[in-house]
Amino acid sequence: MRKGEKQGLPADEQKTESEKRKVTLIPASKSMVRMDLQLFATIVCLIPPGKLSSVEAICEMWAKRKGRDFCELERGVLPYGKSLFFSPADVAKIETAKEVLSRPEGDKTDFIPYWRLVSVRGYLIDFGYAGLWTKERQKEILEREGHTIEKLNNGNRSYRVVGYKEKMMDLNGLIIKE
Repeated sequence: MRKGEKQGLPADEQKTESEKRKVTLIPASKSMVRMDLQLFATIVCLIPPGKLSSVEAICEMWAKRKGRDFCELERGVLPYGKSLFFSPADVAKIETAKEVLSRPEGDKTDFIPYWRLVSVRGYLIDFGYAGLWTKERQKEILEREGHTIEKLNNGNRSYRVVGYKEKMMDLNGLIIKE
């Protein structure tokens, strides 16, 4: 019999109380990185007219750069204008933004081009708040930028960019200073 062993008890019952309570931590299998909304909006600004991207593609690119498995956007309200990276006091300016959207194309250069974001399958998405970027408005602007949009499933507002895979921007070549 070895030193410290109690006669006649199985090995697992011979452990002290502190040895029995010892917990082995197993690291999570997936690691995550967060992306702040200002950085997200900056990346969206780098998508040129004629090209598209998706929230998932942007997050995937960011996770790869950070050596993580996936990325999650921070919660909050996305900025809509390049000149003001959103503060709560600017909520009142949303009506002004709707008015500006009805102007000729030249006046829209201040807006962050969220309309260039589509789903991973090329479907148009309602993006933003207060009806600022509806699917219908996104369709109108993308068509002006030269995209062809097809309507699917009559009645439920499903639109998809024709040939969207070829129009997706390669985000891996972006140079982003942090």
